[in-house]
Order: sequence, then C-alpha cells, then structure tokens
Amino acid sequence: IKSDIKKATSRFSVNVDLNGSLEDFISLSNKTFARQNLKPPYSDELLEKLDKVCEEKECRKILIAKDSDGAPHAGAFLVWDRESAYYLIGGGDPSLRKSGATSLCLWEAIKFSASVTKSFDFEGSMIQPIEKFFRAFGGTPTPYFYVTKTSSKMLKLKKFLLDIR
Repeated sequence: IKSDIKKATSRFSVNVDLNGSLEDFISLSNKTFARQNLKPPYSDELLEKLDKVCEEKECRKILIAKDSDGAPHAGAFLVWDRESAYYLIGGGDPSLRKSGATSLCLWEAIKFSASVTKSFDFEGSMIQPIEKFFRAFGGTPTPYFYVTKTSSKMLKLKKFLLDIR
C-alpha cells in the first residue's frame, strides 16, 4: 500500500480532492461495474438521494483522486456516525487502475475519518482480491454471520445435499 501511495503521488502526480463531485464519483463507480460486466446494485438516482440526505446531515464525504491534468483515477464515498466512518462505495477508472490512486484515496479517507469519528470500517468483501487489498491496510478483519431459517423439509434436504457435495 505504501508503495502504491508513493507511486500515485510521485509518478502519476495524483492528489485527492476531499470535496469531490458526485458526478465524478458516479462516473467512476459506473466504470468499475462496467469493467466487471455487472450492473450497479443501485441507481444513480438512489445515490443522488443518499448524497443529498447525507450532505444535509453533514455525514458524508466524496473523495476523488485526480492527476495533474484533472483526470479522475479513483473515488470513495464515505458516510459516518459517532462511532465509525464507513467506506460505502468505491470506484475507479479501469484504464488508470495501475496508478495507485485507489490506495491513496483510501489512505486519505482513513486520515479524514480520524477527524470526524473514532474508527474506519472498510465494510469488507467476500471477493478475494478486494479482501486482500483491504487487509493490506493493516485493519483487523471482523467476521459477520448470516442466519437463515428454512421451514420447508424439502428445502432443508436440498441444502443438506448441496452442502455435502
């Protein structure tokens, strides 16, 4: 992470705008999902509504990492409460992924978070490369549990058979 941050600042002249625009962020987020051939799990309109409410309550920050030409490389959408800041959504330009800007953006998000709350929550990921990237920042992984109830005997049998396979 340290070498990525150094690369972003020295080789690519990336700086993080702590007052990034929602438009830049939405563009970066949509590019991330497009690179993965996925549809975002939220609409631009929902993100705009969330941003408006959080901005009114002064509990959000949009960080955009840009190079000296003004090209956005990566972005982070943070929300916070009294206890923690949450890395809610991230995004990046696929053509600029190797610049180290995502690491720099998250590092700046962590530093900013220290000024408004007690801790920083990456919100984790079950996707191995993302989990590995988050872990490289040195945080403490915290497991979470997903509890379900199945009433149907047929569904229980199906689940059992799939689990032993």
